[in-house]
Amino acid sequence: MVNKTLFVGPARLNLIVEEVMTAFSRRVLWCVAAFGVGWAAVMLAQGRSDVTDGAGSLAALTSEVRQLRVAVEESTRSQMQTQALGVYLSVQQSRILQVTTRLDSARKELEAATARSHEIASHLANIEAELPRVTEPQRRAALEDANRSLKMEQETVGLKEQQARNRDGELSQALQLEDARWSELISRLEQLIKR
Repeated sequence: MVNKTLFVGPARLNLIVEEVMTAFSRRVLWCVAAFGVGWAAVMLAQGRSDVTDGAGSLAALTSEVRQLRVAVEESTRSQMQTQALGVYLSVQQSRILQVTTRLDSARKELEAATARSHEIASHLANIEAELPRVTEPQRRAALEDANRSLKMEQETVGLKEQQARNRDGELSQALQLEDARWSELISRLEQLIKR
């Protein structure tokens, strides 16, 4: 006696195959193809042999279905891990972009402070070179005032320059850490793909 519940019409079989093709990766498709071959073998064996051979084929089919289920579960788990890593990579890329932007800003600030510091030093050198030659009291007083004012500004600019250097160093380290995290995520993704 042949079990009628095992027979599936061709239209339903095509629909099942289309759903599987759209839902799972190629790996799963190979498993489905193996299942199909096993199913066809069982159907042919049932048609040609007696009931005892059909029971053995049914056991083989059940075994293949279990293997297919395990393969589908493994593929689904792998896809979920890959998707999660994709999200992590996206977030990490955003972090790297933020740190890079802040580092660029800090470097521009450092360059501006350094340029202003050199400019002040040049003006101070000119004033100090001119002071011994000036004999007119008003001109000398103006140069001395400018000299004091520039020295105060030089201290302020020097402090800003040091702060900019510190920020540049901190952000450079932060960028290295974010790059290391990026590399780690890429490595994990490559390992996952190789499985």
